[in-house]
Amino acid sequence: MQLTGHSTDFVVGTGFADAVRAFLAAQTARWSGLYFCGEPATADCADLWQPDAHAESEHPDILTFSSGAAMEEFWEEHGYAPNREGEGPFSLFYLHRRSLVRARLDDELLTDHPDLTAAVRGTTLLLSDFHLVSLVTPGDPETDPFSASVLNDFLRCFALGTGSS
Repeated sequence: MQLTGHSTDFVVGTGFADAVRAFLAAQTARWSGLYFCGEPATADCADLWQPDAHAESEHPDILTFSSGAAMEEFWEEHGYAPNREGEGPFSLFYLHRRSLVRARLDDELLTDHPDLTAAVRGTTLLLSDFHLVSLVTPGDPETDPFSASVLNDFLRCFALGTGSS
């Protein structure tokens, strides 16, 4: 299978597990026949999902989402490609980290929140418990409406979404 899809990457804090549960619930509303991690989603899967409690690993955990068995089969053959309806499978890859990371903030990192730019310009961000997350969608959310709706669902779960889908 050829590598396909578009990755949107994040560093997220300790609210990750709750946001993923909300995201999973949103995808259950999107697709009544949702397949989660290759299996039909159950009514309580959002409540039951827990991030991997094992020690840090160099290999990401992956959560997969598709509309059902037909999309699962389509995925095997076509990768993260949209189907005739313009929808496609998507995934969340994540790594949990508990090591201290320092990152200096600059104007480029703050373009989404110009009101914060002056307050935090030149400061250092310290993280000691976070997740590295990649949302892989069929297309670039900047140009693909379906991928944009998936990204907006994800952002809304962190209370950052645009409110449209």
